[in-house]
Amino acid sequence: MKHFLSIILLLIFNQTCYAITAEEIVKSVDSNLTFNEGEMNINIIDIKSEKVTKTLLANVKFKKDKGTLIEFLEPAREKNKRILMVKDNMWMFVPGISRPIRLSGKDSFMGTSFSNRDLMDYDMNNDYKSSIIETTDEKYRLELKATNKNVTYPKVIMDVEKERLLPVYQELYTVSENLIKTIDYSDIKDLGGKLRPSVMVIKDVLTQGNETKVIIKNMIDKNINENIFSPQNIVR
Repeated sequence: MKHFLSIILLLIFNQTCYAITAEEIVKSVDSNLTFNEGEMNINIIDIKSEKVTKTLLANVKFKKDKGTLIEFLEPAREKNKRILMVKDNMWMFVPGISRPIRLSGKDSFMGTSFSNRDLMDYDMNNDYKSSIIETTDEKYRLELKATNKNVTYPKVIMDVEKERLLPVYQELYTVSENLIKTIDYSDIKDLGGKLRPSVMVIKDVLTQGNETKVIIKNMIDKNINENIFSPQNIVR
């Protein structure tokens, strides 16, 4: 009997010792969603009052800690427009205009339900303090509170699937803890050698029926010339 009790206690002790922490979950999510450099094509579908109002096709080139360059391919009226993001700075180049236009992070991204600042590259583990607030058989629910005053959302609630440590849902809150947006992640695929959600739906909680869907069509891990991440070089 003593031997049996010892085994039970040992199993309980081991499970306690190896229980994953909120910080480890967020680190894994960051790692699973982050790529060093590469290129992808995305569709952006914007919906207003439950009707599709805009569909965009864009090519995205990115290099970690250097920048992201988005070039629009469709529709014709948006073709060759480019948006450059470097840290907290954003510029747009419009054909026919000689200089890039500096963008505000607060403005809507191409008239969609997410802002320019939503696209900026934040490190959740370094920018938020996280805690596990609920655990089920399939997922963890985390609360993230900002430690970096420059992040867009001071509070985030995030559901993470246990098996692959990928996000499935987020709630985004203001300083006064009002819910303003939700994000649903789905359709996990191998993209650039990593499993990650290929579909992201951002819903505007304040305006019912407004949402934006981002679909990653393909992604390749490749070397990107960092010289393209310059406001001067996006004018061509």
